[in-house]
Amino acid sequence: MITGALVRPVVSFSPNWATIAKNDSITLTCTVGPTAPLSQRYSWYRDNRRINGEERSFIIGKAEEKDSGNYQCQAGTSERSDPVRLSVTNDRVILQAPPSVYEGDPLTLRCYSPYTKAVHVTFYKDNVTISSSPTDSLTLGASVGMAGTYRCKAFKLTEFNYSSPYTSADTAITIQELFPRPQIRADKDGVQGGDVLTLSCHTALNPARGATQLQFAFYRNGHNVQGFSSSSNYTIQSARPQDSGNYTCDTAAPSVSVTKGSPGLSIHIHGGTLRDRRYTIENTIRLALAVCILLSGSLLSYCHIKRQVN
Repeated sequence: MITGALVRPVVSFSPNWATIAKNDSITLTCTVGPTAPLSQRYSWYRDNRRINGEERSFIIGKAEEKDSGNYQCQAGTSERSDPVRLSVTNDRVILQAPPSVYEGDPLTLRCYSPYTKAVHVTFYKDNVTISSSPTDSLTLGASVGMAGTYRCKAFKLTEFNYSSPYTSADTAITIQELFPRPQIRADKDGVQGGDVLTLSCHTALNPARGATQLQFAFYRNGHNVQGFSSSSNYTIQSARPQDSGNYTCDTAAPSVSVTKGSPGLSIHIHGGTLRDRRYTIENTIRLALAVCILLSGSLLSYCHIKRQVN
């Protein structure tokens, strides 16, 4: 079961950098759900103050430091979007990263020098070198563990060697969860043989990624009982004791190769099916009748023998 549908717009940047150099241009776009009206008025805000602009896109043609701030948009009468931070700087070297990064996304970093072309770049995460090459960009696979403090150093070529490096400011990068670890739940307690039992795999998709398609799979004692599909439910139509076990579910977002598994849920099926119980009752009755017949026969034989002796 998925919760967390898209309920508010989302602000995105193009180019997709949270920090840009002075005089660079950037376009902000207000993205709404697929059911939103095509023609509607948009409102833009910087640091909670209304700014000029009623179109879906807001263009900053020649950025100045005063353009820095937290940007939000509103589509018609919708809620405001979550704020997205834009920073405009005059630094010689800038570590550029996306304003929002979700697990599974490509995390692209750029060591940008607006005043001179770098010929060698070193990237650091938490003061540890992660890349050193002539390339000014680096792409990593985003996971929650990739969060940290990043910076870069840029060298340019002098007549005889590399110049002294220019170092960017530190940039804190957080990786947002696409969805939390799922939880598996049963629709009833005390399951009896023959009952219909439905297990559900629950998670909450990040509202900013409401269009992401999730798939679900179910397992008993580590063995797959229902492969990945769009259904977050697994139903046992007529539970049997052999259906007892430890159940788990996986939730996957195939488009970004993110998969998470649930904790286990112990299910115990009490007794057999209704048919099994009816069969057991019938056998018990047959056994009781057989015992009665046997006892009756024994009693008659005893009485007959006693009469003969007397």
